[in-house]
Amino acid sequence: MGIEENAIAEGGEFSLRVDAKDARGEGIGRIGNFVVFLSNAKTRIGNVYKVKITKVHRTFAYAELKDHKHQFVGSGSIVDFS
Repeated sequence: MGIEENAIAEGGEFSLRVDAKDARGEGIGRIGNFVVFLSNAKTRIGNVYKVKITKVHRTFAYAELKDHKHQFVGSGSIVDFS
């Protein structure tokens, strides 16, 4: 069972696995059928981050890191980035 299209809304919080990075350093992942661009150059491919959706378009969305100090990474363990 996937995430429904109308479940992605501005202000929503999700876990996002970064599958790639674009030329500007944004992380790229998917939540259901939505492509999500994560604006933080410090994200790493393969890691999972807690994100907050900031802008939703028809087939893609933008997000930001929910908490800059702690993030869920890899297998879900918390790592301190301070």
